[in-house]
Amino acid sequence: MKTINEAIGERLSRIKLEKQMDMNDMIERVYRKFPELKKIDGDLVDVRASRLICSIEQDDAPVPALKKREEELLAQRKKFLLENNIPEDFDREQIRCPKCGDTGFTEASDGRRVVCTACMKDAVIETYNESGMRDFSSFTIKSFDLNYYKNSERKRQFEGLRKLLEGKTDKKLMLLNGGIQTGKTYLAVITCKYAALQGLSSYYVKAETLMYLSREELQELKSYDLIVIDDYSAEVTRNNRIANTLHTLLEARLAADRATVIVSASPLEVLVADSDDRIAGKLKSAGTL
Repeated sequence: MKTINEAIGERLSRIKLEKQMDMNDMIERVYRKFPELKKIDGDLVDVRASRLICSIEQDDAPVPALKKREEELLAQRKKFLLENNIPEDFDREQIRCPKCGDTGFTEASDGRRVVCTACMKDAVIETYNESGMRDFSSFTIKSFDLNYYKNSERKRQFEGLRKLLEGKTDKKLMLLNGGIQTGKTYLAVITCKYAALQGLSSYYVKAETLMYLSREELQELKSYDLIVIDDYSAEVTRNNRIANTLHTLLEARLAADRATVIVSASPLEVLVADSDDRIAGKLKSAGTL
């Protein structure tokens, strides 16, 4: 299991190290070719160190001369760089991704912070695979056309899911309901992927596989921003391991006010009536999409 922020963090750490190595290599090459510049930069370091010592020792007498010397060296350095066509930022880390400035995130047209897919595409794919969506690579945000659902129940449901992610709903436990083969799974997976692209931790799981979650995985999922439990029916709660896992998960997430979506072909009243009593008690407070 890995959240989008964890996946991005790993890549940013690697990129940071690579940028530092590239910078050091560039400095070494430039200094080797232009030893005069290396001498100027060395003198600048010495002058600045002397000014720092004066500050620590509260000795202001040498400061004016040191300041003047520093200004002379900076002017000399600028002229040398210009005359030799050396980039002014040769001794600084270079930005790899101009779109996000190597932060891993950029800004959408409406001001929302979103994952930068220009440089974090592999992090996004890894997160999907680590978040229960390995088998749904064909369900892509790019191919999701909301206009296809214009004036339809699915469009209304997606808008409700988006409000849930944005914290604009009163209820954090919601039922996504619809008949068999009506696109519930597609909408559920797209919502999880959409959440990840907003920098949220999301996870997709089928109800029947809840019993296979490890203790560590269950503990992690308690604090995820969004959990989608697909193919839920009252019958699955007759499996004691599934019922125990679901009870523990829902109880913790409701207490923490975390968004949880139950996907089912059955209406809420049927799920409440026929589910394990512990689950039914929690479903009573659920909203519907």
